[in-house]
Parts: sequence; structure tokens; C-alpha cells
Amino acid sequence: MSCNQVRQDFFYLGISIGKQKKGYQVKKLFKELKRILSIDKGAQVVVIGAGRLGRALSEFKLFKVRNIHVTALFDIKEDLIDTHIEVRGERIPIFHLDRLDAFIKEHRIRIAMLAVPEDAAQEILDRLVKLGIKGVVNFAPRILKLPKNAKNVQLVNDCIGASLYKIVYQIYHKN
Repeated sequence: MSCNQVRQDFFYLGISIGKQKKGYQVKKLFKELKRILSIDKGAQVVVIGAGRLGRALSEFKLFKVRNIHVTALFDIKEDLIDTHIEVRGERIPIFHLDRLDAFIKEHRIRIAMLAVPEDAAQEILDRLVKLGIKGVVNFAPRILKLPKNAKNVQLVNDCIGASLYKIVYQIYHKN
């Protein structure tokens, strides 16, 4: 990528803090990129599924750097309910799935991550959309589809198995 292309990309994004042949002040550039990517706004997120994957997602170190805060986990397993996980000195509660609706409304949650078994995933996605969730990252081992009535909802199917199969295919079929 050339310097010219970088300048054009920054211009397209509305970044005009650099000077030609002088460069950019790195701290100002990072601040501006965070603003453009909405990292400066932060996000409150819930995780549905408090098993190993849900817990691992909640403990993801880059969330703190990217201003993403996991506020609670939800599950149906009785031995997990009303417990918590410890993430960098913060206690994140695990509630029963029955409390999801009230929690989302009370805390104005807009983003959820699914780490549930595949047979429950579509039903929970539909429920989240009805509750007004605007973004869902699906880690369930099933590709989900948004309900027809879903307006302005973003869904990312991040199936770990599919990603692994893609890599396996590329290794054995691409030269």
C-alpha cells in the first residue's frame, strides 16, 4: 500500500489531521480511528451460554482495550445460576435465562453473543430480536438467520467449526 493510498483512505474516512510530507501524530490518529470505529463509545454486551465457550468469550483480553464490557452471562444450568466469573478483578454475574428479558430492558443492552447448543440457538436469536437487540455474534455450531421482521439488526455467524473446515480445505486444495 502506498502513502498516497493511505492518505486517500484517511480522506475518505474524514481524517485530516496529518500534514503532507510530515506524517501523522500517532496518538491523534489512534484517537480519530477509535472515534470512527465507535470504539470510543464502548459497548455493553451479554453472553448467552455460560459454559466453557461463553466464559472464554467473557474473559477475552482485548474487550477491555476495545471498550467492550460483558455485563452478564445467562444459562439454564442450575449449578451455574447466581454464581459469577471473575474477569480482571470484576465479578460478572451468571443469571438464569428467565431473567434475560428484564435484564436487557433494564440495562438497555444492544449486543449479545451466543454460545449455546445448536438446537437452542435460533430460538434465542428470535427472542433477542424481539427484545430489541441490534447486534448478535453467533458462536453456536449452526448458521442462524434473522427473522423476517428484524429491522436494522446485525448478525455475525462465527461458527468455529466452519472456520476450521475452511482452513483444512485451503491447506489440502490450494497450492
